Amino acid sequence: MKHLFEHWEDIQTQIQKANPLFLLFDYDGTLTPIVSQPDDAHCPLEVKEILKRLRDLPNVYLAIVSGRSLQDLKKRLGIPGIIYVGNHGLEIENPHGRSKKILSIIKMNELKRITHNLQNSLKDIPNIFFENKGPILSIHYRNVPQKFFTKIIPILEKELQPWGDRWKITFGKMVFEIWPNIDFHKGKAIREILKPFPLHGLLPIYLGDDRTDEDAFRELKGFGISVLVGPEAPLSEADFFLQDPNEVKEFLLRCHQIRTNRNALNPS
Repeated sequence: MKHLFEHWEDIQTQIQKANPLFLLFDYDGTLTPIVSQPDDAHCPLEVKEILKRLRDLPNVYLAIVSGRSLQDLKKRLGIPGIIYVGNHGLEIENPHGRSKKILSIIKMNELKRITHNLQNSLKDIPNIFFENKGPILSIHYRNVPQKFFTKIIPILEKELQPWGDRWKITFGKMVFEIWPNIDFHKGKAIREILKPFPLHGLLPIYLGDDRTDEDAFRELKGFGISVLVGPEAPLSEADFFLQDPNEVKEFLLRCHQIRTNRNALNPS
């Protein structure tokens, strides 16, 4: 895997020529650093301002694609005029209307029972944290002592066993999630939001840091540019990597400068 800035000459040419340019970002670990408590993950004001300036440029589109709920994501960024994707693609909202995949009442009631049972079964695990995101339950263990890590998965599997294949366990950075076993992921969400755009001239660039972003990286293979945020990972599907959210901010600044210069040279 190659560092994005080491190949910047080619990348900036693609960004300059793109018509349109579509920038897509994960939130946690990409626009904002990973923190101990999800509620403390605030997007820096400077990053918000750069995103707003990019949004206002002609033929530049932005989307935030996150595992957070749509409501939480919008509250944290508060930037109108961009696309928000919540719960890994279960919720999508664009500036022209909202598309949301709603689970049945039966499935929602099932998740309530699963949540109640897990909270009881995991109550002796110190510092474990449950986050109810509507159609998805997140179980954060970042602050759990390491000696308890191996106890969590067997409990999750035992509690889900009675539900057969209706629910599944997924894995992220220091988090387990209980997902409805239906066909959705970040890659499919990206496919959906790019549908209205003609392929000719379109350049989508996706930046993400977690294993759930791999679906997005795969979706853009041979079509766009994918960037893993974090240390180089040979098994990732991403084309390039950036080390951390600070380098993401630098990428945003460079994109803004390139597209601003482009518009100055081609005001029409």
